[in-house]
Amino acid sequence: MEEKIMIVEDELIVAGDIRLTLERAGYKVSGVARSVHRALELIDADRPDLVLLDIYLKGDQTGIDLAVELNKSNIPFVYLSANCNRQVLEAAKVTQPYGFIVKPFREKDLLVTLDIARYRYEHHRVLKVKPGVSTSSNDMRLPALPVQGVIEEPVSELPPLPNFEGIIGNSAAMLRVFELMRQVAPLDTSVLILGETGTGKEGVANCVHNLSQRKAKPFVKVNCAALPTHLIESELFGHEKGAFTGALEKRIGKFERADGGTIFLDEIGDMPADLQVKLLRVLQEKEIERIGGNGPIKVNVRIIAATNRNLEKEIAEGRFRLDLYYRLHVFPILLSSLRERKDDIPLLVCHFMRLYSAATGKQVRDIAPAAMKQLMEYSWPGNVRELQNLIERSVLLARETTIREVVLPIGTKKEVTTPNGDTDIKTIVELEREHILTVLKKCNHKISGPGGAAELLNLPPSTLASKMKKLGIVKRHTL
Repeated sequence: MEEKIMIVEDELIVAGDIRLTLERAGYKVSGVARSVHRALELIDADRPDLVLLDIYLKGDQTGIDLAVELNKSNIPFVYLSANCNRQVLEAAKVTQPYGFIVKPFREKDLLVTLDIARYRYEHHRVLKVKPGVSTSSNDMRLPALPVQGVIEEPVSELPPLPNFEGIIGNSAAMLRVFELMRQVAPLDTSVLILGETGTGKEGVANCVHNLSQRKAKPFVKVNCAALPTHLIESELFGHEKGAFTGALEKRIGKFERADGGTIFLDEIGDMPADLQVKLLRVLQEKEIERIGGNGPIKVNVRIIAATNRNLEKEIAEGRFRLDLYYRLHVFPILLSSLRERKDDIPLLVCHFMRLYSAATGKQVRDIAPAAMKQLMEYSWPGNVRELQNLIERSVLLARETTIREVVLPIGTKKEVTTPNGDTDIKTIVELEREHILTVLKKCNHKISGPGGAAELLNLPPSTLASKMKKLGIVKRHTL
């Protein structure tokens, strides 16, 4: 059965070109409308499977007005626009389209965008979700990117939660994350995990894999920010012997190693633009090609990606591809910062005390009320990872079965009072920069090795070096 697509475009030449492209590709064009009013008439006469929708139309109403009506009728749509600045993206985002393509575009761009839209729509149907409803928190410091779904079944009718090993919390925010993980794990749907540094994105990815039918297959992790630009293609896709200078033997890339399992692309927002194109092809065609190879190699891999970046801002500034964003943003999971779920701190503290007591052979079982009060009042710029590191050090330093005091970083405060009495809330970037500078000072600016800042922050040295570069911290910076 041919898929019916309606074109809503007020430029007749553009609409005609789109129609020819669609018909050559095997689609049926159910109609062409130049206004919202005419589009609604055509929809009533012959409901389309998908609508290609220009944002700026002649008349009083825009494509965004029509998008509201399409959402009510559960008809998926893809925006067309000659403008993808931040203001347009923000307005379009509210209606949660299934794709966004910027004019002028190539024929291939249009067909790939339609394929992505169909993929996302079908997965939303499988997941029993409603497009156009956001479940993300409105007060997150990271932008509240749209989550494309709300679980329709009442929570009381769902089976008991599985064991999400290593992920602790009973706050409303974490219970929501558990529900989303359980919902998406059995499927092969791409997952995009969003959240600040240290919120546990890798742990969520690991749990989704372990709860899936792929759990007996490889779980391959890739830190896109830590890989050198000139090596990242070889790391992901592999190379043949002699493919370039220094390629002394054949190398199997991460995607081939993950065949049958899951690949976790951490810090996807840091992936170079040329690699984003190749990743999109892998997602689209389910195949990779080694550098210097003779042909494509089929791979069966589930993609889980994560980032602490605002991808919509990256798109608006030309650093991240719209088509890749929509291909990954099928099922987002947003992790709250620790300061937004402080009710989970006592549970996390108990978990880490047990963990490190067992690891060190100590019997640290309790924490003094004054120390817990300090933890509850702290802003946690490093989130759960920072709390974990602090409890590990506290257990190591404890001389009895109770942690009597905790040593919080010096100079990292949530609020600063200005001379006129107002309160200035520091940004997460400012807090993270201060935290790293404080640790560097304690380590005498040593980054790697025993006693270095990377060890204290529980980060790979390459990741810390990348963060320092982004935050404008030079190696011998002094406070």
